[in-house]
Amino acid sequence: MDDFIGSRFWPWLLKSSWQAAVLIVLVLLLNWALERRISPRWRHGLWLIVALRLALPWTIPSPVSLFNVVKFSKAPTTGGDSIGPANIAEPTATQPPITLPRAGEGYSWLPLVWGAGVFGLGIWLVFTHWRLVRRVSARRPLIDGAVMNLLEDCKETMGVRVPVTLVETEAVDGPCLFGFLRPRLLLPLGFTRHFTLDELRHVFLHELGHVKRHDIPIGWLTAVLQILHWFNPLVWLAFSRMRADRELACDALALSYAKEPDGKPYGQTIVKLLTSFGDSLRGPSLAGIVEDKNQMKERITMIAKFQKTRGVPVLAAVVASVLGVLTLTDCQSATTETNALATGTPGTAPVVIAFSPWNAAKNVDPDLKEISVTFNQDMGQGMSWTGGGPEYPTIPEGAHARWRDRRTCVLPVKLERGHLYRVGINSTSYQNFRSASGVPAQPSVFYFSTRGSNQYIYQMLPPRLVAYDPPNGAKDVSTATSELRVTFNVTMGRGMSWCMTGDTDHDFPKTPEGAKSYWTADRQTCVLPVELKPGTTYRISLNAADYINFQSVTGVPLKPVIYTFRTSDN
Repeated sequence: MDDFIGSRFWPWLLKSSWQAAVLIVLVLLLNWALERRISPRWRHGLWLIVALRLALPWTIPSPVSLFNVVKFSKAPTTGGDSIGPANIAEPTATQPPITLPRAGEGYSWLPLVWGAGVFGLGIWLVFTHWRLVRRVSARRPLIDGAVMNLLEDCKETMGVRVPVTLVETEAVDGPCLFGFLRPRLLLPLGFTRHFTLDELRHVFLHELGHVKRHDIPIGWLTAVLQILHWFNPLVWLAFSRMRADRELACDALALSYAKEPDGKPYGQTIVKLLTSFGDSLRGPSLAGIVEDKNQMKERITMIAKFQKTRGVPVLAAVVASVLGVLTLTDCQSATTETNALATGTPGTAPVVIAFSPWNAAKNVDPDLKEISVTFNQDMGQGMSWTGGGPEYPTIPEGAHARWRDRRTCVLPVKLERGHLYRVGINSTSYQNFRSASGVPAQPSVFYFSTRGSNQYIYQMLPPRLVAYDPPNGAKDVSTATSELRVTFNVTMGRGMSWCMTGDTDHDFPKTPEGAKSYWTADRQTCVLPVELKPGTTYRISLNAADYINFQSVTGVPLKPVIYTFRTSDN
């Protein structure tokens, strides 16, 4: 489960959330710009595209996808295809370079915070629904003959075939539809005595509109999506506006079936509800006629201007279709990369797509009997589990590594409580993890700590840069400067990755002939000898997408950082 969350679910959740945020902004702008030109039903329909974007487990690549233009950068690097190494130290077999750092590495507490939010909101949702079910179930259905006949007439008019039960209960302050498998139309106590049959007809038409439009199951879908994406404020805004447009759409649907030639009597009923009752309860299993009094002005305005129309508005259909094509697809490069990672391509290097326990995991059960690595394509039968020393797990006597299937290799282990472990996959000298066609996997490493002590947790945190000489972003740096120095907050390994960014508008500093980058004795400061030119802006990436040899002594890589400065003109 940890492996699934870390390697698949969490990246999908973050990606779908930020892409939905872009779509939400577009829908808000479109609804504002086209408010008078498209109906409430179509404005609500645009929000359904947002819900679909959040719910889709995968997307189809398309050259016309909006996300070919709007992209989310994973690391502060530029010109990824042009990045190259400079003065990279060769790692040893027991200290292989790390590849494929996991999404959110160094921020492993984020899924825990997200999970706590999901759990809390989920419990609240289940509790409030269960409490309302208990209160409503205790009430007997309304059996007033005239009111029941009116409800059946309204159902026949709207073509609703689902049985709907009328219930008067103190659990609600205003009329609302409850449930969709066995829907109940909940009314406040004494409601039918205070409204005429014509007014009740308006109320019934509105609430049956929720049945006809399937608003309750849609409400449950959006509630689940809102819980999953509770951390995204734009999702909350979107579903709030979606509920508001839902009520406008139901008003329009009810008016289309009303007997009156204009919307004035229906609007008067809405005003009477507003002055006589409070806001309806809110929840995914409820759809009320007066959910937000602050929306009344907008609803009354729409009702006053309502005109019965037939057919599909061309503008609205075109807007919805174009928006769907642009945002329910994905950029070609990102999807191609994702598919390559997921399935692999024959003849290419296999890629590690999952570790178990997941990389940088904490509080792993010390009774765990085996660890595993999964690749993105079928593998040969060889293997190279690399590493050594006290950080490499003990192998039980007589036990041997084995392939569980063509893609997952398992290593039996005997773990200790409160211990940090580090295991390598291939190295510069041992590369028996190969694809079925014989291509070796790139050296990788993963690490985890077992339950029982927190003393190793800090060793799994990414190193941080605490000082630059000259300072990052400095101006008028002297051309006499002969060295660049970067200092870390922890002891580092012996590797380094001073990388070009591929930005042609900036330079990478020249290294004097015969000079090499080196570490100071404490291995916290790395020095790069340079020859600087006047009036030049320099831009360096410390680590990059494919070069991450700036690692702590325990093998945790520095997240890529851009180091830039400008020399004086003379």
